[in-house]
Amino acid sequence: MNPKWLFPIATVVMFILMGLAGSSKSVARIDLWLDKHDAPLTAQANALSPVIDCINRVDVHWRVAYELYKSPKQSEQPVRDWLSSLHDFDDNGASDVSYLQRDICSPKISEKLKLLEYDPPLALKADAYAQALQQVMPLTQQITFYRQARFSTVITEVQPVFADQFRLKAEDYLTASTLLRQHVEALDLEQRRAQLNLIEARLGKDIHWYLLAYMIQARDTLNLVTEGVKNRTLTPQALAKTTAELQLAWDYRQQFNHSQLPETQKRNEVPSYLWSHIARPTQTYLNALNALHQDWQNKAEPQRLSDDFFAVTRGYDSLISYYNRLGRAEY
Repeated sequence: MNPKWLFPIATVVMFILMGLAGSSKSVARIDLWLDKHDAPLTAQANALSPVIDCINRVDVHWRVAYELYKSPKQSEQPVRDWLSSLHDFDDNGASDVSYLQRDICSPKISEKLKLLEYDPPLALKADAYAQALQQVMPLTQQITFYRQARFSTVITEVQPVFADQFRLKAEDYLTASTLLRQHVEALDLEQRRAQLNLIEARLGKDIHWYLLAYMIQARDTLNLVTEGVKNRTLTPQALAKTTAELQLAWDYRQQFNHSQLPETQKRNEVPSYLWSHIARPTQTYLNALNALHQDWQNKAEPQRLSDDFFAVTRGYDSLISYYNRLGRAEY
């Protein structure tokens, strides 16, 4: 080894060891410093990642459980469908919900945002969310708030005093959650589109580009459907069009199934596996969109359409869970 490299290498190793032995903040600083040398966008995505992780792995489940708690009869069937396929949301075998919440949604989710000084209002919303979750957790632990499919019976009636206290804490939680999700979703989509341009500039429209483009299209589809339902502006024609566009974005993966040069094949190994990993939840998501369109065309009952819409949102959540579960380990 060239002696002139010994000092800088030793210095880097020393800082890494200091970070591992000390606070997580030191590790976060080194993490962000390395990302900045790749691109500012990479560091920003890194800082945002813990917040997105928290929303995907905790907040989604919390909201479903609360819907069943509030309206056990009305939400019984769609939530039972959710519970029957909870394996779609398995998280490395973690079964202790309280531990997962404390670990994934701790106040540290805003740490990198603050270190990078990236979007201070978002850091404040992340802190408010973590605090609201901590406030409501002791109450959810007093009832069968989360249940597995085999225990999908309705929660027994709770005492009025508890119900009032829980409702107030839950409303605070949902307010903090909604504010955080709205901010994060807009910022995340903006980042993903910028990353798409960065990939195209560096590698062209390769397999990484098409995979990210598909995930962006999946989110755009959900946004169009959700906003259309909320504002009553969605039409069967618009739903059919966005579903067809999503199907096309998914079908683009087929061009990478042909034989490739060894060096290209090695580089494409991880995204190829990710494509195959999300195949089942992707098909479930597309089936839900097609079912909503079919039932709408057939003038189905409002409850059936409501259940279809629930299946669409649940299908997207499952897709994201699959994608993030592998993506966290590989990227």
